Amino acid sequence: MPKAPCEVRPVETYMEAEAPPAFYNPPAPDGSRPGLYFINTYEPGSRRIHRLATTTYHEATPGHHFQIAIESELDGLPDLRRFGGRMVGASYAEGWGLYSERLADELGLFEDARERLGMLDAQAWRAARLVVDTGIHALRWDRRRSVEFLRRVAGLSQLEAETETDRYITWPGQALSYMTGQRVIQSLRTDLEARDGVRFDLKAFHDAVLGHGSLPLATLQRELPGWVAPGAA
Repeated sequence: MPKAPCEVRPVETYMEAEAPPAFYNPPAPDGSRPGLYFINTYEPGSRRIHRLATTTYHEATPGHHFQIAIESELDGLPDLRRFGGRMVGASYAEGWGLYSERLADELGLFEDARERLGMLDAQAWRAARLVVDTGIHALRWDRRRSVEFLRRVAGLSQLEAETETDRYITWPGQALSYMTGQRVIQSLRTDLEARDGVRFDLKAFHDAVLGHGSLPLATLQRELPGWVAPGAA
C-alpha cells in the first residue's frame, strides 16, 4: 500500500476545456502534497457519468496512485527510477491502469450494472483508439476522420472525441500503450496461474508487478516469473 494519500480535485478552469476526463499527478517526494486525482467537470452534460467509477479505479486506487506513489517510495531505487521511471515508456504505467479496471471488476467494486457497463464501455473506447492512433500516424487520417470514428464506434461525445483526438495527434503511440501493457500483465498472470495452480498467490503477483518500479515490458516479462514464488498449498 502507498504511504501517500490520494486527494480528489476538479481540473483547474484554465485547462479544463482541453483536458481529458480525468488524470493523476503524483505526490511530492517530501510528503507536502498528496497524490492528486483530477476529475474534469467542464460541460458536465457531455460527460459519460457511468464511466466515472472505472476511470477512478484506473487513475487513483488501485491504478496510477498505487503504481506511481509506491514507485516514488521505493527507497532502494536511485532517484532517477523513483521519480523518472516513466521515461521507460507509457506501456507499463498505462498497462497497470487498464489492468486495474478489470481487477476492480474481479474485486466486485462496481456498485451496479451501470458502473460495470461503464467499464466495458471504456474498454470499447480503448479498442477504438488503437485504430485512431494507428490511423493518424501510420495511415495519415485527418482530425475530422478520427473525431467521427470515435463518436460513431466508441460513443464519445463531440467534446470527448475532439479532446482525445488532439491528444493522440500530439502524443504518437500513447493510445497504443494502454492495451499493450495490459495484455502483457494479464498474460504474465495467466502463465503464473498455470505454473502454480492452487498455489498461485495473486497478492504476491501484484506486489511483484508494482514493487520494482516502472520497467520496460521486455524486462518485466523476463524477470517477473522469478520474483513470484508459489504460496502455501
